[in-house]
Amino acid sequence: MKTFKIYIDELFVVHEGKSIEMLDQDCYEELNEAADAAAKGGASADTKGKLHELLVGYHMLGRHMSKHPDIDGDSPKEAHDKLKEKVTPEEYKAINQRAKEAAADIKSRAESNGHKLHDVHWTSKPGDIERSTGIASTQKQDASDLVIHTKKGKQLKFHGVSLKVTDSTNKHVPVSNPGIESTLGGDKILQAHRDNITSKFPALNKATNAGARKELLKSNPKMESYVKERNKETLNAIAKNLHTKLSKMSREDLVDHIQTHVLQTKPTPMQQQGHDHLRHTTYMSGGKNAFHHVDPSTDYSHIYSSPQHITIQHSGTSINFLHKGKKFASHRIKFASQSDPLSSIKGSGTPMGD
Repeated sequence: MKTFKIYIDELFVVHEGKSIEMLDQDCYEELNEAADAAAKGGASADTKGKLHELLVGYHMLGRHMSKHPDIDGDSPKEAHDKLKEKVTPEEYKAINQRAKEAAADIKSRAESNGHKLHDVHWTSKPGDIERSTGIASTQKQDASDLVIHTKKGKQLKFHGVSLKVTDSTNKHVPVSNPGIESTLGGDKILQAHRDNITSKFPALNKATNAGARKELLKSNPKMESYVKERNKETLNAIAKNLHTKLSKMSREDLVDHIQTHVLQTKPTPMQQQGHDHLRHTTYMSGGKNAFHHVDPSTDYSHIYSSPQHITIQHSGTSINFLHKGKKFASHRIKFASQSDPLSSIKGSGTPMGD
């Protein structure tokens, strides 16, 4: 199930006057652990994100969204009611108000050129977009959490909306989760790292799951220290290798890589048939909710149309992409879990700049 998430550990958190991309891996992990600890004292990021989706749809319609036909599982109302039980009344009040304001902002953008709101669907599961619109689409092709239907006379138009929300004052949050395949050879570096770890600590070969490996790491300070250092080296090696591969790419292939793996800016199947897509971010500004919106397929066209001005920068565990010297995107590479010695690799693609 595709769910909207607030990636606390992937935001450009400010710590002692520095953005996260300027910090070393140790400090990054400390911030990550602090964020996890803070989350335990309140609603989880996943709960808050799902409620945002459901409540934005609710406030746009004035009622809960309807359930798609032929789909097992909870209806939007049932999902909402279960999630509401997981947050405090104070948290719910803030989440609800934020969603109400976001809904009004999105509705004003959808109801343009004479179009009026007709319906809103929650498209959180595979196949939901096609059930809503009749247009076949995978979740990789279209990250819409909601699909808005508007009408102008007999003309029906669809508006896919990818929802992002953060408590931060930074409007740029991760928009993609590139896997090991996006690192262009990082899988070989990762396998060599795993072989090194298991050779040094053969007991890991007998641990058949992540939980068992985590316990081994926790009980062995020597292993923990060794793995921590090798993790740093491995992430840097993968990033360095990716930088080398990207630097040798043709400009056309480089643009395709950024579009596909980092910023997810290719037109959605809906857009290819004349409909709309909006990436809508709710963030904080001056103590109030603020909104940032882009059409990913067009708002980066000035960069893609002059790829000769794109440069690539390796910075620790990240690759930064610049256009005419200004950063416009970042691909951060990290382990899915620092507490599993044989963890997989994942990443986050984040817009940068104005």
